[in-house]
Amino acid sequence: MKPFSKPLSHIQLAGLSTGPHSFPPSSQQLSSPSSRQLLGLHGWLDNAASFAPLAPHLENFHCRFLDFPGHGHSGHRASGSWYYFTEYVADVVAFIEAEDIHDLHLVGHSMGGYVAQLVATICPERVSKLTLIEAFGLYISTQGDVVAHLQNAIAARKRLAEKSAPVYPNSERLVKLRAEKSELSEDLARLIVERNLQPEGSGVTWRIDPRVRLASPIRFTETHATDMLKHIKCPVQLILGNTGTPELVQAVAAWQGCVPQLQVHTLQGGHHVHMQQPGEVAQLINNLT
Repeated sequence: MKPFSKPLSHIQLAGLSTGPHSFPPSSQQLSSPSSRQLLGLHGWLDNAASFAPLAPHLENFHCRFLDFPGHGHSGHRASGSWYYFTEYVADVVAFIEAEDIHDLHLVGHSMGGYVAQLVATICPERVSKLTLIEAFGLYISTQGDVVAHLQNAIAARKRLAEKSAPVYPNSERLVKLRAEKSELSEDLARLIVERNLQPEGSGVTWRIDPRVRLASPIRFTETHATDMLKHIKCPVQLILGNTGTPELVQAVAAWQGCVPQLQVHTLQGGHHVHMQQPGEVAQLINNLT
């Protein structure tokens, strides 16, 4: 995969590109029937490298895998700004419009999948297919927890301001911890961890903006989730790991009726099933109609 960067009016985005053409592709290349457009959106605290195992199995796609702002090699938001979920949606819409992408197969894992659903509702004329990996619906608040959630979010901001970024001798301990937490092999975990690190003195520190770890002060409701899902009109498939996020089974049971065209597939693997079973996941992406 080749690195790329894309300056937007409000931030510099980075990512990894793969396929038969260089980035950015020419209009002639984009119009070729052998060059379908795919945009991959990663999960929270991951980055574009989480799609590295999947990319070689994708057929006849010009693929772009973004680093969300504050992640990987993308820029950080300005001082006083925050990483609310809806801002990621706006970032992706701005990127798609700046690149003038149409007939797009949008692929999102975890947080990227939740973002992708909203992007598909905002840009239905640009998004023609939607693949969700371990993501469906929205994270919603329970009735009556608005004040407590807001209090906790503001308190977390204050605590963050008092912290300094840790420096580690090397990446090995971080790779081991990420592998254990994510049920990934160390080789797979290393792909994610090392793109999220940068040199600091004789060691390494996180490239990730620490503000991305803060929870949004306001969450969506069930009504919001239902309305959003009913506005998705393109073909949609959901790929789950059989040892992935248990709550997603409940989400499918609750909201599947809002997306009658939804196809659900369960593969052997965990929350990062696209890294653990890249060939099988790619086959489903390649064949979505």
